[in-house]
Amino acid sequence: MVSNMTRYPRAGKGSKWTIRELNAIPAEWHGDTLSDGGGLSGEVRLLKNGNISIRFKYAFRWEGKLKWYQLGTYPGIGIADIRAERDRARQLVAEGINPVDSKKATKIEAQAAIDATIAEAKRQETENLTVADLFNEWLRKGVARQDGNAELERSFNKDVLPVIGQKAIRELTDDDLLGVLKGARKRGVNRLV
Repeated sequence: MVSNMTRYPRAGKGSKWTIRELNAIPAEWHGDTLSDGGGLSGEVRLLKNGNISIRFKYAFRWEGKLKWYQLGTYPGIGIADIRAERDRARQLVAEGINPVDSKKATKIEAQAAIDATIAEAKRQETENLTVADLFNEWLRKGVARQDGNAELERSFNKDVLPVIGQKAIRELTDDDLLGVLKGARKRGVNRLV
């Protein structure tokens, strides 16, 4: 059984791996750890398609314990970006902020912003419903008369929808409703439904 080992760049321990060196890592190194200095290390992985990827993480001390902050996988993320993210995490630790917790908080805040945007869009959509939209929903879910709603539909299609059907519910006024009633009375209708 071969034990996994820590490997260093050609320039030696404490040096950074070059892109050329990273791209030349052999499949036999699967499971080995690459040390890139500054608390940055990567685990060599052999993918099903035979390609190599390296999952990088940053080691830091938090509350007296060794913690790991995941930085991403090379070559999907460039090594310069991985190192820059490590530097940001290192700065957070220096400021007394756990980078893992910070990342979680950022995700939670981003999700909350998405949820708020969706809720606002739904609210606006509801506010922009027209009288016709509300009537159609009422027919679909709220009313079932013996005549299959035929008289209700006829009455609304004759007296209500042509006058205020395209008006948003939030914009309806008493005058709009009185206008519908006056129009129906002019036609000799005493009740709409």
